[in-house]
Amino acid sequence: MKIKMVIYLSVIGSIFTIGTNLTYGEEILVFHDRPIVSILSTSTDGNPNRKEFIKDAALFRINENGYFTLGIGHFPNLLWYKGRIDSSFNIAGHQTLASIPPDVVSVDISEDGKRIAWVLKSGFPNKSELTIEEYTGKESKVLHKISVDGMIPEFSFSPDGDMLAYFWGPPEAAIKDGFSLMLLDLKNPKKPPIEIAPPSFNTGRLNPGRSIPPLWSPTGEFILFEAEYQSENVFKVLGGRYVASIDGRILEPFPGGNWDQDGKYLRRLKRIGDLDSGEYFLSEINIFSREVKEYPDRILKISGLNFNVKLSPSGRKVAYVVNKEIFVYDIMEKNTVSYGTSQSDGEFFWISPKD
Repeated sequence: MKIKMVIYLSVIGSIFTIGTNLTYGEEILVFHDRPIVSILSTSTDGNPNRKEFIKDAALFRINENGYFTLGIGHFPNLLWYKGRIDSSFNIAGHQTLASIPPDVVSVDISEDGKRIAWVLKSGFPNKSELTIEEYTGKESKVLHKISVDGMIPEFSFSPDGDMLAYFWGPPEAAIKDGFSLMLLDLKNPKKPPIEIAPPSFNTGRLNPGRSIPPLWSPTGEFILFEAEYQSENVFKVLGGRYVASIDGRILEPFPGGNWDQDGKYLRRLKRIGDLDSGEYFLSEINIFSREVKEYPDRILKISGLNFNVKLSPSGRKVAYVVNKEIFVYDIMEKNTVSYGTSQSDGEFFWISPKD
């Protein structure tokens, strides 16, 4: 499919560049190599195509439906914007988020692009204020706001945008009590937040050098998060990934990975042999039955120091950085494509915009 990226002029038009004649499949790969955000694709003649569409992104987050938030400048003087890569792959509808204070460092956007959440810290780490705004066109209103003692390091909207999961810990959480996984029901603003996972020392902490927000399943039933439980009455596990149900009835360790497109499986790349082998194969676990399926014929081989390996939701493609070079591997076709060098290990986002 041949498409053209269109840029709509605005006061921040100079931030964006125009790419043309890109070919996409159902999954699009976005790469944030601070401060550049690029789309990695294959051109119509089959060659790798790396097109910059944001050139000054200090902070950047994009959801699977293509809506993104963007912080430009330097902390504590960031300017915040939102926009979208739509189903025709146009960069569209970007606008200033004037209500977000310049010292905010984490912003999330709902899958439909209508709600924005951010946390303002004061007297760090003693106070945090969580704000959720709802947008109708260019107009916005505060939908919900809570103020807590302690820290809210990361948060994320449910797929329907009606709930917000966030980590919360008292001021001493980083060295003592740890963080709880909390759930805020935006349909019932008078209902207090509920705890769906007890305090965990590693929940919401940096790993490594960037925060890990709660990862919702596509159905909105479950949340995958990082944790370290050592309590006798919970789990004797030093650290890893856990899945919690939004009703608080399920809290179980899982091997991590990425949700599949239906929210039934967690897929991951499993290492073959020792730490230096550089070989991985595709593995998946059923979230309901815990049945494990392994595909030893679907192997990825990586030579060199690798970081930021990101499996696509379909389980077909893998993006990774080795020695500051960007690669995408097609597991089914057994084909590797290089997209050139990077300034850092960066961050990958697989998206599948839909109307």
